[in-house]
Amino acid sequence: MPLAVLLASILAVSVVWAVFSNRDRVKSQAELVQRLPAERDDHYASSNKCQSCHPGEYHSWHQTYHRTMTQPATPESVLGEFDGTTVESEGLAYRVYRKEDEFWAEMPDPEEMMYVVQGGKPTPLEEIPRVHRRVVMTTGSHHYQTYWVTGDPKYGNLLQTLPLIYLIKDKQWIPREEGFMRAPDSKRMITQWNNHCINCHSTGGNPGLLTTTKEGRFNTQAAELGISCEACHGPAEEHIRANQNPLRRYGLHHSSTHDDTIVNPAKLDHKRSSQVCGQCHGVYIRQGDQGMTYASEGVQYEAGDDLHALRYYITFPNQASEKERWEDFKRNPKFFRERWWDDGTILAAGREYTAMSDAACFTKGEMSCLSCHSMHHSDPNDQLTPEGATSASCTSCHTQPEYNEAIQDHTFHAPASTGSNCLNCHMPHTSYALFSAIRSHSIRSPNVSSSANHGVPNACNLCHLDKTLAWTQKHLTENYGHEPVSLSQEHQTTSAALLWLLKGHAAQRVIVAWHVGWSAAQGASGSGWLAPFQAELLKDPYGVVRYVAHRSLLTLPGFEEFDYDFLADDAERQAKTAEAIRRWHAEDSERHGKAILLDREKELDVGEVARLLRNRDDRPVDIKE
Repeated sequence: MPLAVLLASILAVSVVWAVFSNRDRVKSQAELVQRLPAERDDHYASSNKCQSCHPGEYHSWHQTYHRTMTQPATPESVLGEFDGTTVESEGLAYRVYRKEDEFWAEMPDPEEMMYVVQGGKPTPLEEIPRVHRRVVMTTGSHHYQTYWVTGDPKYGNLLQTLPLIYLIKDKQWIPREEGFMRAPDSKRMITQWNNHCINCHSTGGNPGLLTTTKEGRFNTQAAELGISCEACHGPAEEHIRANQNPLRRYGLHHSSTHDDTIVNPAKLDHKRSSQVCGQCHGVYIRQGDQGMTYASEGVQYEAGDDLHALRYYITFPNQASEKERWEDFKRNPKFFRERWWDDGTILAAGREYTAMSDAACFTKGEMSCLSCHSMHHSDPNDQLTPEGATSASCTSCHTQPEYNEAIQDHTFHAPASTGSNCLNCHMPHTSYALFSAIRSHSIRSPNVSSSANHGVPNACNLCHLDKTLAWTQKHLTENYGHEPVSLSQEHQTTSAALLWLLKGHAAQRVIVAWHVGWSAAQGASGSGWLAPFQAELLKDPYGVVRYVAHRSLLTLPGFEEFDYDFLADDAERQAKTAEAIRRWHAEDSERHGKAILLDREKELDVGEVARLLRNRDDRPVDIKE
């Protein structure tokens, strides 16, 4: 591929393609990946050198999915079944297999694929030559895992993605495109670890553009694969050197003096502390020279720095007060819709810092990421502390009686109920990633306006799936003094959740589909009536909607063993939808009513369901997880 074409692509997306150099001392790219953590020597020491003095912290971090975010592909780290399986992806075949302790893939040449998909030449994809590439690195180990294969030196040795995902709990291979919320007619996903994932899935990543050479060579480096100690505490070389002196260690241990050779996020102010997480969990771009500096020198941010001085963090513009940025929004609404709901609430999970930094608890109070999360004293599943998973994370600051012993006066729900859990009302599950709805970190009170005017699902109707938006407005007006807004006839008569599920766009559908399986919603709304509506999503055009819909369907009575393949063809999906509705008829629904489209005989209003489906919002939805 001509270098000019490659560099043009780099500039077009404001990212530099980072490529491994061919070093004489490295016999293969696989060996380079094995040695990569030791390659960058910018005062980084690696987590292994932290263990001897901090065994407890090392152990707790070692249990996290941050550590295993990116690893060399070894028999211990690879979770996928490389057993000769062939996976079809949009007409192309990928076969995964194993040679003793090595993992391999037979696949269309990934560099040719990259060139063709990026518009380099009009070769039919099925005519791209097939090659055998060794899998050298993994990303992910919690929900699913993806893999990286060696590159052709002719194209610069890019670490290319094997465009498959292994679903860990399902023990199933799927095409990578089916693992993300993306419009069905989107072009194939082409990703190199060097240019994109290195930024947040490694510590101290450096794409390594060598700007002084005419050939434009690259020398990609990282201090360590995965998110390690130094990602949060900063480079530790000086800390280790200084504390080899036992007298210094003894003195610090018996002193209130802070060790200034290392950063402890817990001892930073709430904004700088949160920026340690925000280096990855935020929406930002690198402007001007920042992009080229990152491309050639790597990540400039170190824990404790002012993150905003090194990157431009983007927030949703306020139409009334931020006219310049509102013009940016109008010029590029797709960028914002891939990350935010239309009211400015974060849609894409993994952007929690951006969401929280706009919340009053952060801007007017001292809430930080560490108010709820910890790398060392938490459940590794979500890094929540025992208090962070409960209302205690809120009432530690909000100490007034109405938020504590008199909570029912505030929530109008029983004190021990899910309706009195602060998180369920103020941090509803309206962000999406990884086949799941995730709590919003925007920290707002429920309101009908965002639902009526912008289509954002609200906390009340995501729990009370059987209620209309008019019902929610009545309660918010009477109990909290909200100003009423104009509602459509549908929102006065039909369950808001059903309108989002049947008529809404793909983001609305997947959020409601997840809540159908949420125990709190089933407790408030019942569960026996939900199956025929959920069944309609089994034939949804979006793979992630189908997957989430099936997973929630399994929690409904009579569907515990309902077999379904979300990657099946259209005919099979239609058949499974019909089968699910027939099975539901054999069950006894505990609810009926106009709002949930069931008459007194508990018969489904088939005509209204069909009408809502015909009027579905089919806008293309892409979410940048």
